Amino acid sequence: MFQHLLHEQSIRTHFEAPNREAALAELIALLPSRYLSSQQKGKILDLLLQRESLGTTAMGEGIALPHCSIPDIAFPFASLGISRKGIYYPSLDGAPVYLLTLILFPSGQGFTTFQRYRMLREVEILFRDRFLKERLKICESPQEAYEIILRESSHISEIKKLSNSSRA
Repeated sequence: MFQHLLHEQSIRTHFEAPNREAALAELIALLPSRYLSSQQKGKILDLLLQRESLGTTAMGEGIALPHCSIPDIAFPFASLGISRKGIYYPSLDGAPVYLLTLILFPSGQGFTTFQRYRMLREVEILFRDRFLKERLKICESPQEAYEIILRESSHISEIKKLSNSSRA
């Protein structure tokens, strides 16, 4: 499900930022302007920083999943920054972050807590794969990164289907 939120335009390879706030601003800039006004994007940064004040969304192993719920959107949005050098982003293990995935969820009845959790967990499982992480870090283009994510996501979906069918 997560892979359907990304587009080549919402992915940046060679992503660099001096700190968490700058990284979040860069990720927000990748979101589609046809759906989100500049005023909304400004509010999103404030909401993300409020969310980060509750506890970091950088879970360790080079992965950060900043996310929040916002009013006035009908469906989720996502963007992805891929850094080769690593970005300072307070993390649980103190290590730099290489994959930053921003996900915005609609607030209210549009998306349940379970759906939010499931999507965040899906991204975490996908990006915890060290081999995938290293392949993404050396991507030269958003198109290349997007194709890898689509391919790996479909493999994970197939494994889930096989696992569920063997339980039945």
